Amino acid sequence: MNRRVFLKSGAMAMLSLGFAPSFLGRAAAAVGARRKLLIAIFQRGAVDGLNMIVPHGEPDYYRLRPTIAIPRPGGEPMGSAIDLDGFFGLHPSMAPLKPLWDNHSLAIVHACGSPDNTRSHFDAQDYMESATPGLKATRDGWLNRYLQVSSEERNPLRGVALARTMPRSLEGRAPALAIGYLVAFGSGGGFSEYDFRDQMSRLGRLALTTI
Repeated sequence: MNRRVFLKSGAMAMLSLGFAPSFLGRAAAAVGARRKLLIAIFQRGAVDGLNMIVPHGEPDYYRLRPTIAIPRPGGEPMGSAIDLDGFFGLHPSMAPLKPLWDNHSLAIVHACGSPDNTRSHFDAQDYMESATPGLKATRDGWLNRYLQVSSEERNPLRGVALARTMPRSLEGRAPALAIGYLVAFGSGGGFSEYDFRDQMSRLGRLALTTI
């Protein structure tokens, strides 16, 4: 999902819930004020970090992964790592991120994780979303705690999850919104089809200048 699709899909849900055009007004104001938007993507199925950000400059990577290692840059035209700094590279399927690295919009923090040594996938996942490793009694997720202290505004649109259920990271006292299936929402709110398409087009153009 690219950024244009993400913002258009989110906007479609907002429109269908009747938040437009006030929602679009706030989006336009955010662009004018250069307000920052945080998009957190949590991969619940986990990810192979060594094949996502490939340490192609490390001989042991290829010695220990003889069958699953990503080839060094230039090795295979359609399947080799994309060099970043002479040592690390991107998995070939992540090629669209390379321009962001080149213009210094993207940073990669490698070899990091939870200090808790649990061997439970589910506990580790919970600790990542609560940001309290080793402590299972935490009630609020880390994103919800941020919402609680960053503003007194009680607006569920400050935290929106594209998920069927509220993610652990957004659970807590601050209001937030979980949207499961975008296609299940209609384009109501008193708009004609022309108005709806026009609003989507406008927000798509805003998205390109916001993120």
